[in-house]
Amino acid sequence: MEILIAGALGLIIGEVLRRRLNRLAYRLVPNGSLTSGNVETTTVDDVDETALPSPGVRWWIPVVLAVAWACVGWRCPIDFVRAWPDVAAWALLLGWLAFSGIGLGMSVIDLDVRRLPDQGQIMLAVVSIVFGVLICWQAPMRLLMGLGCGLACGLVFLVMHAISRGSLGLGDVKLVMTCGWWLALISLATVFAALMISCVLAVAYSLLSRQRQFAFGPWLVAGTVIAGLYIH
Repeated sequence: MEILIAGALGLIIGEVLRRRLNRLAYRLVPNGSLTSGNVETTTVDDVDETALPSPGVRWWIPVVLAVAWACVGWRCPIDFVRAWPDVAAWALLLGWLAFSGIGLGMSVIDLDVRRLPDQGQIMLAVVSIVFGVLICWQAPMRLLMGLGCGLACGLVFLVMHAISRGSLGLGDVKLVMTCGWWLALISLATVFAALMISCVLAVAYSLLSRQRQFAFGPWLVAGTVIAGLYIH
């Protein structure tokens, strides 16, 4: 029952997210440029993302969120959190729902324009920090481990960013810090598993799509959710 409820909610929220993203309000235009229609845009100096092809209806967004939330409902069942006021249990459930929802929105944008928006980064970081503290408020050492792991992941990816000459974007560096913090609250093994899964998914996508340059953010989010829910 919990799986069906979570999946149905994911389908509804996913459809709302799909319609919002299909307005393409996240695309950037150069300063002084005008866009057609009622699409709200952000202006920058030398980027014109409105010239990119249309991403289509992206019907898969609500499907992906429904599957993700159904998995959360399976691994963090509502029966488990009925012992109110078990703050940590509720934080675990709500944290994964929020993480997967925000992460999906960022992934959709990254797939379209190869950019992870700062607004989404901030939202994901705040959600992860707040719910992470609620989960481990009685275990301060786990919080310190999460902080250290997040910084370590960010440092490794920053070095990779420099070595790749920007092929691995700074957005991925910011994202992996949040993912590292969130997963380290479970275990360090989960962090390593998530990074391995993310790399495998990214390589598989590259081979299937025959693209040497692609967005890594979606696979980092997917690897984090898979490892966090199934590898402890």
